[in-house]
Amino acid sequence: MRKWTTFVLGVTLAVSLSACGNNEAAEKSTNAAEASATTAPAPETTEKAAAEQTANEGTPTVEELIQKTADASQELKSFAMESQISQKMSMTQGETTQDQNVEMTMKSEYMKDPLQMHQLIQINLAGQEEQKMEQYITDAGSFSLVNGQWIKMPAEMTQQVMSAMQQSASPEKQLEQFKSITEFTKVTEKGEDYVLTAEVSGDNVKELAKSYMNQSGSADPQMTALMDQMDIKSMTIVYGVNQKTYLPTHTDVDMVMDMTTDSQKISIDMKMKNEIGQHNEIKAIEVPKEALQAKEIQTPSATAAAK
Repeated sequence: MRKWTTFVLGVTLAVSLSACGNNEAAEKSTNAAEASATTAPAPETTEKAAAEQTANEGTPTVEELIQKTADASQELKSFAMESQISQKMSMTQGETTQDQNVEMTMKSEYMKDPLQMHQLIQINLAGQEEQKMEQYITDAGSFSLVNGQWIKMPAEMTQQVMSAMQQSASPEKQLEQFKSITEFTKVTEKGEDYVLTAEVSGDNVKELAKSYMNQSGSADPQMTALMDQMDIKSMTIVYGVNQKTYLPTHTDVDMVMDMTTDSQKISIDMKMKNEIGQHNEIKAIEVPKEALQAKEIQTPSATAAAK
């Protein structure tokens, strides 16, 4: 059960992190939209066309939101995100069923240039002691506070983490997912936000889930193989954008899935809610002195090489 809990937490974190991503795809979307607008024919000047245009001036389309959010996010230098993740997992083998519930909260601060992150993580597994972790990732390295002690991650691991962070440091990326599922997406207004909602099931949902993992930099051959065994029943994505600034305010992802392997059936229900704010309010992320003085841990490969 612990093995599957660890794996599913990996999937959960991958999807959660990919609620944010880099600017590259969003910029491509913007450029494509601009090119399309340049080559598009002039609108008809009939009363019918004018009425349709007026009707569409209120709530933007999916494509318009992607473009405007990509444009606005070019000026986004820093932000904070609070995440709540709930996972219910049930594993059945023969006539025996075992349940495992996990609650996770994350508070993250990001600066984009230079790329930096500070994060507080709290994990509650039913029947086990609460786990807490604090980490800093900057150009000085990757530092984690575990069981009251600071450790420094090896340089090669820090590079991998920084590479994954490139995917999570710009919250407009998730909007790109809606371009491939426009037919399942609706745009509404709620309070001060435009809200995109997509409900996906069937053959499309697995590829969408894999896409999330790939964007977060978390996909590896083992995890991809396990994903292939999953029967993802449904996936719902919600994305909120402020109507005035076009900056992201919140993202929600719900996934329900089953998997059968080695005569075991695993049912998983995950819900993730991310609140995004403090746009451009974070001016610096300072690593504590005691963390900077931490000893760098050695990976098994590095220890073997030293011998």
